[in-house]
Amino acid sequence: MTVEFSHSNVEEALADASSVLLLAPSLFDAENDVCIDLLRPGDAAEENVLWVSYTRSPDAQLRRWRARAGAPPANLGVVSVGETVRSTGAVAGETRADARRGAPGPIEAVANPNDLTGLGIAINEYLHGWEHNGNRTVVCFDSLTAMLQYVELETAYEFLHILAGRLYAADAVAHFHMDPGAHDTRAVESVASLCDAVVDLREDGVSVRHR
Repeated sequence: MTVEFSHSNVEEALADASSVLLLAPSLFDAENDVCIDLLRPGDAAEENVLWVSYTRSPDAQLRRWRARAGAPPANLGVVSVGETVRSTGAVAGETRADARRGAPGPIEAVANPNDLTGLGIAINEYLHGWEHNGNRTVVCFDSLTAMLQYVELETAYEFLHILAGRLYAADAVAHFHMDPGAHDTRAVESVASLCDAVVDLREDGVSVRHR
């Protein structure tokens, strides 16, 4: 079922979804707003926030969060893929991640964007390190379009299928960015089949489709 919503109440429409595919054209301003809303910044003090970032530096991710939340989350992690690790100062200075409980540092780098095994290990380290701290874990994967520049769709699908199970086991809430204009329908629907809901951002509004 597909329902039309305004940008301001998308989060409410997705209250029961633990995995969301966020479809938006590249450089679409509304994408940033909806992304941060899906990370629930109003509950920052009780959240573990994890960014998997192909397209933005760690500092850029934190600036986006700050603009909405005003304060860092309880625990913050960035898995920086490829060259996005180049800027790390703000994240390292503001995270409250508790390494004594086994969580990795605020930034983990995966230098090779083809290395899905390394990416999966880095994500698992955060999920495992945070699993007993009592906070909600929210994840932003930015973006699948970037990942699919380096790996075939079938490989990406297998990786995301395993990741979806791990996120579910960790009781995490996740959303995945994708530019529908960069892919054929098969690619978009393959990823959509792994998610509870699909948010399609367009110039004329927002549609939300639940599985």
